[in-house]
Amino acid sequence: MNLRRAHPLLRDCILLAACCAVGCASAGPQPARKWYDPFGLFHKDEKEGPQYKVITSTERVKILRDLAKKAKTLPPPEQERATDELCQALPKEQDILVRAEMLRTIALFPGPRVEAMLKAGMRDADQDVRIACCDAWGTHGGSEANHVLCETLTGDTDRDVRMAAARGLAIMKDPQSVGPLVLALDDPDPAIQFRAMQSLKAITGKKYKSVKEWRDYSEGNPPKPPSVAARWKRWF
Repeated sequence: MNLRRAHPLLRDCILLAACCAVGCASAGPQPARKWYDPFGLFHKDEKEGPQYKVITSTERVKILRDLAKKAKTLPPPEQERATDELCQALPKEQDILVRAEMLRTIALFPGPRVEAMLKAGMRDADQDVRIACCDAWGTHGGSEANHVLCETLTGDTDRDVRMAAARGLAIMKDPQSVGPLVLALDDPDPAIQFRAMQSLKAITGKKYKSVKEWRDYSEGNPPKPPSVAARWKRWF
């Protein structure tokens, strides 16, 4: 096989298996496999050794979702192992859908390495991956999540990514994000304005309906509730 023309993931797997084979031959019997195997890409055959196994993107996403369901209940050593595997796999993943699902999954685990991977995800060239990363930050929570999402809301060039950042802020409900969300009200895009107002509503519990009312609220001049007469006039 011409390794230069092989798929990058296949090439890495072949080279990794070769290295393992050499290591095992020189060091004698090994207690357990030492290579990284995120999606069961190898199965062990006593006669032929490690074999390449193709797993579709749909199957890999399912594996990740199954892991996500039990992430919070895993014992700390298994959480650490899952984090290790995801941190190793994510930078090499070529499939956009799988990469996005990896970010959603790793966000459910604790530790500084998780936040480092999520920060890297915000620099992904694909907007769908960055959108998924905003969702992941919202799930992960914490002060760093709030900081990154506020920066994304004001700094990303893609409208959908910025809207995803605003949704993430709504999930966390951190009062520190009110300022950046109010600034987003000045955006000329009505979709950004609407999403910012929805997030402000979720964070503050207020139900103002216009950009002006939210600006007044942010400046310490909350709109007065309508009078009884005004309410009757609106109803009739």
